[in-house]
Amino acid sequence: MKNNKYTKMTKLAGALGFLLLTAISSFAQTRTLGLDEAVQLGIQNSKELKRSQYKIDEALTRFAQAKDASLPSAKVSFQYLHALMMSRVISIPGVTKDPIKLPFDFPAYMGTLSVSEPIFNGNQFKYARQSADLMVQMSRLDADKDKEDITWLIIDSYINYNKILQNQLIVAQNMQDIQGKLEEITKYESQGLATKNDVLRYELQKSQMQLTEIELENNRKIANYNMTILLGIPDSTQLILPAPAYKLDEHPVYSELLQVAEANRRELQDLSYQTKIADVNIKKIHDQRLPTVAASAGAYYINPTGQVIPTNNNLIAPITLGIGASWDIGTLWMNKNKEKEASLQRQELNTGKDQALDEIHKDLNKNYILYHQSLEKIKVLQDAVTQAEENERITESKFKNNLVNTTDRIDAQTLLYQSRVNLELAKSDATIAYYDMLRSTGKIHL
Repeated sequence: MKNNKYTKMTKLAGALGFLLLTAISSFAQTRTLGLDEAVQLGIQNSKELKRSQYKIDEALTRFAQAKDASLPSAKVSFQYLHALMMSRVISIPGVTKDPIKLPFDFPAYMGTLSVSEPIFNGNQFKYARQSADLMVQMSRLDADKDKEDITWLIIDSYINYNKILQNQLIVAQNMQDIQGKLEEITKYESQGLATKNDVLRYELQKSQMQLTEIELENNRKIANYNMTILLGIPDSTQLILPAPAYKLDEHPVYSELLQVAEANRRELQDLSYQTKIADVNIKKIHDQRLPTVAASAGAYYINPTGQVIPTNNNLIAPITLGIGASWDIGTLWMNKNKEKEASLQRQELNTGKDQALDEIHKDLNKNYILYHQSLEKIKVLQDAVTQAEENERITESKFKNNLVNTTDRIDAQTLLYQSRVNLELAKSDATIAYYDMLRSTGKIHL
């Protein structure tokens, strides 16, 4: 009896699938996607991951800017001056033999070119590059986390969509059974073996099942639309999603999962990078006490003739080379509290890492227990289906021998229907729980 019903259900599923494909293909494009392909497509078209890539590119640009800061700086300027000389005679001891007479109206051109190359600036350039490099790595880590989140979201949506499809198949099978019994009871009524009330009970049950079919189909349409948006494909696409492989026979070892979580959870890796940045910041503040040294070169063009191209050597064009050092000695006592603040921030990160580790352990432990609980629930529901099938068989036999009434017969059928629905939903829920457990380790694999 049981095998026959499952055979009927399989044939019905195939027929419904064919009808569904035929119906929707006339209105919209159909696309069949397995779970692996859906995840790949979602990752490929994810707008969130594209934003993550932009953040990585921005971090790489900031890293390039940190490297550029150590390059020589150069400035060039050129200006025209028009001065009225208040002193008309200039005498420079040791330079001019006779006093130089200047006109009252004094036009001149002046140009400068200067180049400066830092030699040592208290390691500030080095620390800037280290911080920028760590920020690049953190951006890539965030992108990995976003990818993991997208993967989980697609898996969850895919399995929930499949729950609706499986429920539709069971409802269709139950509707077929109800229709058969309605025809039978109608026949009995015509023979005087059943009452009009018995017929009405089956018609009411059929109406309730039709409402369930409408609700499930609307839920399927909503799930279909949401999946197309999530996967980045046209929202008019009708998705055909084969049932995923249920994860009902997995036996993960908790201690091994814990090791994977401690090695892969992005929160811990993020805090590790933040700690490294804090270490760099402490060194940066400490080395701000050191002096800075820079080499410089300059060229000057001074033309007092008022002509752009002077004649008779009437210009001055000195070239300067030099090296300079500066030291802000105030940092010797002013940076003490800055260093203390940076050190406290570093300690706070250590405590935050310990706290994050505790939360990860609790998250993994909860999901590990929930997964095994879902497996235990399936065992109970499998027994419930077997019991409901036997109860429905016995009740059907008693009904034909006038030992139970129509209400008992309908109740037995409803219990069987509900137990089958519960079992299929539990299998999907267990699979979601399995992937949720993997998500707690920071590493989802299909």
